[in-house]
Amino acid sequence: MCNWKIQAGAIRRWLKPGLALAVAAGLAACGGGGGSTSADSTGSGGTGTTASPTVVSSGVITAFGSVFVNGHRFGTNSARVIDDDTGVATAGAVGLEVGMVVDVRHRDNAAEADELHVHPLVRGFIDAADTTTGRITVMGQTVQLSSATGFSDHRACLTAATPCTAIATAAGLGATTGAGSTATPGSFVTVNGFLFNGTGTAANVVATLVSVADAPTGASPFNFKAEGVATVTTTGVSINGLRLDLSHTVCVIAGQPANCTGLANGQVVSAGSASAPALPATVLAADRVRQSARVEVEAAGNSVELEGVVSTVGTGSFVVRGITVNASALPAGTALPAVGDEVRVLGTLSATGDTLQATSLAVEHQAQAARLALLGDVTSVTAGAASGTFTVTVLGQPITVNAQTRLADMSVRDWDRRDPTVNAFNITSFASYLAASVSQHVQIVAESDASGALVARSLTILPAATEVAVAGPVDASPAPVGGTPTVFFVHGIRVSAAPSAIVTASNNRGSGSGRTTTTTVAAGDQVVVTGTLSAGSIVVAATPSESNRVLDVGTLRAEDDDHDRGLF
Repeated sequence: MCNWKIQAGAIRRWLKPGLALAVAAGLAACGGGGGSTSADSTGSGGTGTTASPTVVSSGVITAFGSVFVNGHRFGTNSARVIDDDTGVATAGAVGLEVGMVVDVRHRDNAAEADELHVHPLVRGFIDAADTTTGRITVMGQTVQLSSATGFSDHRACLTAATPCTAIATAAGLGATTGAGSTATPGSFVTVNGFLFNGTGTAANVVATLVSVADAPTGASPFNFKAEGVATVTTTGVSINGLRLDLSHTVCVIAGQPANCTGLANGQVVSAGSASAPALPATVLAADRVRQSARVEVEAAGNSVELEGVVSTVGTGSFVVRGITVNASALPAGTALPAVGDEVRVLGTLSATGDTLQATSLAVEHQAQAARLALLGDVTSVTAGAASGTFTVTVLGQPITVNAQTRLADMSVRDWDRRDPTVNAFNITSFASYLAASVSQHVQIVAESDASGALVARSLTILPAATEVAVAGPVDASPAPVGGTPTVFFVHGIRVSAAPSAIVTASNNRGSGSGRTTTTTVAAGDQVVVTGTLSAGSIVVAATPSESNRVLDVGTLRAEDDDHDRGLF
């Protein structure tokens, strides 16, 4: 597990908002070990061209041009998008966004979706934000942000005569101040993601998308919402840190109106209210409570493909999104994933919906995968070794882009107000779209696979610029050399830095936050480098500034709390 508590706040203060999340992600993991596939019989190969032979595929939308989920491309010409809370159904993929978690019901052995079910896990005001752990608290739920968390902004002020700045990173979110009648609400957000442990002792939700909006004014019973594992006692019902007032609630159990006494401990429930709770949210006077599920689409006994983050590992089994995955039928020699790994599992769901007999396991992102964040121009794009993959070169590093890579284009005017479903930037159009882009300047968060090769977890096109950046651990070889300048390497990227522009994270706290201190860069130190590119090296000049600095946060320390491992 990695201790990032000191470093996270320092990084956010020293970097411009557009870079903060990406470069911080480069410091998120402990290093060592690479993303790998233990076993994968789906045949997708990450191509994004065909659907696996399953009835339900539950995972994150990574791109549009049809809908890409779990590496498969699903056509949406005849699909309906169904809000599982309200029951409202719309035609096509309008309203969907990259980063949303959806349950796709599709035809067996076909790549055409019939239904896409959506059910965000949390909706409400941010009551607290902890920059030391990368967590926010919304509606009593602890939400873990990660390098994979996307952000979108739908506030009306974006289209004002003098528009507000779109929130594109965690740094733009605001938390509630005060309490009760004197409270000033924080940002209103809708959180998509995966249920994690559900016990309230760590993260309850691992966020894949945080959407910011104006506070709702309508009468929808799910204007404010929490979805999670219910704790039912003689004194009442709660979802993690949120107690439910059921005095005027309509409960829906097994799809039918029912007495709320039918709610059972350990069930997944979705609770909503048309009105905001008193802040900070600890009690919700629920208008509607719906018995939910870890996979919304009824699929008991059917083949299901499930994406999520591992919360517990046992003997011959592990837990993803609260579902116990029995690994006994996996190919001989298949290693179990670790806590914090993001996995994709194919198998048969039990009648109760809480166990899965796995036939295939793919570890998409390892908790301890060595991460790297890069900012620079794409200098080449070539077809990858596998169909539907590409190799891009940034700062001299070849990086694989595949159907699991989350793609975004923030280089064009009003990018934040476009309908994401008509964005043509997806894995199918990747090479031609990037070639036609006015800007080749990109921001990439990548992970090393088992062989040390880089695989992009996200790639974002930004407005053209000359600034370059890299975040990650300092290489042991070639060994760092002190002097004027100091020379070291990050994943083979050469950095030549004036010692006066090298600062430590500890110098960026409290009253000394404006000071810089010369330090010795050592192998294994986690660094964030911003500068200019010259002859293949990142050059950091003598005067430190927002775009010219080496931030050395030292080595990360191990701790005992496995719940945090690899999530931020």
